Amino acid sequence: MSKSVKQKVALVNQRNKELEGVKGLDPNFYCEGDVGKFISLYLQSEVFAKKLQRYFRTDENIKGKDELNIAALKAAIKRFRLDFDESHVSELFKGGSGKQNEKSARQLRNGYLHSLSVSDKNEILKKAESFVSKLKVFLSLRISAT
Repeated sequence: MSKSVKQKVALVNQRNKELEGVKGLDPNFYCEGDVGKFISLYLQSEVFAKKLQRYFRTDENIKGKDELNIAALKAAIKRFRLDFDESHVSELFKGGSGKQNEKSARQLRNGYLHSLSVSDKNEILKKAESFVSKLKVFLSLRISAT
């Protein structure tokens, strides 16, 4: 059964309100400088990405885990016609271990928070400005009603 235009608009508004609400979850690690800013924005972005994936899977009636998944996230971005460069998705959210100086934001977050890796901290500091900029753009995305 197809949803009416009014129902679709209401659903989009509800979802955008939830996405906007992610900002309220900010852990405020900013006093820790660039590393803290990166960690705060990354954690919010991961929650945001999982919400987008869930919306996509719900709309497409696809079963899946709540874990962050690059393919599902890219499909969600495409499905909702969000203006976000697909190459940034991997740069920010690719999992696994990664190679030093080539790690994604997710890999660096994992290495630093789980192992307090000095090399990952140094790589975060080198890439912080670029990552922070892309994470802010990602967190500003909203679904349109069209």
